[in-house]
Amino acid sequence: MLKIKGINAYYGDLHAIKDVSLEVKHGEIVALLGVNASGKSTTVKSISGLIENLDGEIYYNGECINEMPANKRTELGLIQVPEGRQLFPFLTVRENLEMGAFTKEARNKLNENMERVFELFPEMKKKEKQIAGTMSGGEQQMCAIGRGLMSNPKLIMLDEPTLGLAPLIVKKIFNIIRELRDMNITVLLIEQNVRQSLKIADRAYMLSNGKIIKEGTALDLMDSNDIKQGYLGV
Repeated sequence: MLKIKGINAYYGDLHAIKDVSLEVKHGEIVALLGVNASGKSTTVKSISGLIENLDGEIYYNGECINEMPANKRTELGLIQVPEGRQLFPFLTVRENLEMGAFTKEARNKLNENMERVFELFPEMKKKEKQIAGTMSGGEQQMCAIGRGLMSNPKLIMLDEPTLGLAPLIVKKIFNIIRELRDMNITVLLIEQNVRQSLKIADRAYMLSNGKIIKEGTALDLMDSNDIKQGYLGV
């Protein structure tokens, strides 16, 4: 469904990611793991079309999308939920959700997708008239994921969805990610929480200093001595 081959991305003279290749197949949860500043967010921004200074190849459903602008990638159902949520803090929850439905297909399914979001996040239904910036961090993250779902995604990229959240909310977010797969939405999960990510992922890639240093099934990485010692504290 998604395949990137030998991607290199730059911020000025900084070589942020180096020959990164990965694949996400339809119906999978694939985790892209690593500590802060390892290159995870740059990788997902490259896929979304938000990084201009890059080389390599990006394929979505067999089509090379290197030259495709970000909005066109969104129209194909390739959706990013950004790190830090990036809600409109002075708009209501419903208004924020509606902002996700900006493609023609999404606008045509606005009411249907809104109901789907409210079923997945009952808290958002209760708070639909509340100003988004007044909610807790966990509630804002749910709203951000809901906004992504309003775009009618086929593949959703979740960038650090549990960062800074309380343990109970983290557990809930990971359960929701499982539910997304049950809804026939493919997931690329970008996370620092290695242990929890490997529990729900089918496959995973480990990034360090902009390079893929390990890849395989989630079980393979969970059993890897390097991962245990370096990231799981075992």
